[in-house]
Amino acid sequence: MKREDLAAASAYTVGLPQQPVEPIDFDDPKTAYVTRRCEGKRVLDLGCVMHDPSEYASRYFLHRAITEVAHETVGLDLHADGVAALNTLGFDVVVGDAERFAFDRQFDVIVAGDLIEHLGNVEGFLTSARAALAPGGMLIVQTPNPWYWRNVAKAALLPEVPNNPEHTCWFDPRTLRQLAARHGFAVRAVEFASRSLRDRIMPLPRGLRHTSWSAELVVQ
Repeated sequence: MKREDLAAASAYTVGLPQQPVEPIDFDDPKTAYVTRRCEGKRVLDLGCVMHDPSEYASRYFLHRAITEVAHETVGLDLHADGVAALNTLGFDVVVGDAERFAFDRQFDVIVAGDLIEHLGNVEGFLTSARAALAPGGMLIVQTPNPWYWRNVAKAALLPEVPNNPEHTCWFDPRTLRQLAARHGFAVRAVEFASRSLRDRIMPLPRGLRHTSWSAELVVQ
C-alpha cells in the first residue's frame, strides 16, 4: 500500500467503529528502531494485528509504519478477523502461526514486535524465522524489559509480578543471546526504550529506566 493511500484511509471497513487515523509517529523510539532497519527492504511482520485490529488507527501501529517505509511488507497473524480487516484496507496479510510458518520466498527483515513473550514454542519461532531470512537478513525482536523499575518494585512488594495474562516468559538481552546462539543467531544492536517521558528522564541505568528493549538477531 502506498503512503498516500495509507494517509487517506480513515477507518476500517469491516464493522469497526469509525475513527480518525493518526499519522505514524516515526520519532517514537520503538517504531524508529524498526523502521530504520526496514527502509527499502522486503519485510515479514509477525503478529502484525497487535491483538485488536482497531489499533490500525494508532500512531504506534507498527505494521502501518513498516509498510510506509519498506519495499515490500507481508504480515502474519493468528487473528483471522484482524487479518481480514487489514486485507480489506489493502495490506498483504496472511493467517498463520508465528511458532511454525513457512513461505516460498525469503525476506530481508523479519519483525517480531512484542511477540516473543507470548509464545509457547520459541524454538519453532526461531527455526521458522531462520529459514525465512534471506542471506544477510535480520530478525528484529522487541519485548518488555523484566528489569523495568516498576517490575522490580512489584517484585519486592508482591508475591508475584502482575503482567499480561497472555505472556509466557520474560527475556533480557543475556537470556535471549544465550537462546539465540542455540539456534545459530547472534544478538546485536540492543536498545532500551520507553514511551513515557518520566521514565526517559529518570536518573536510573537504562536497564531499569525503560519499559522495553529491542535487538537484531543475525545468522552466525
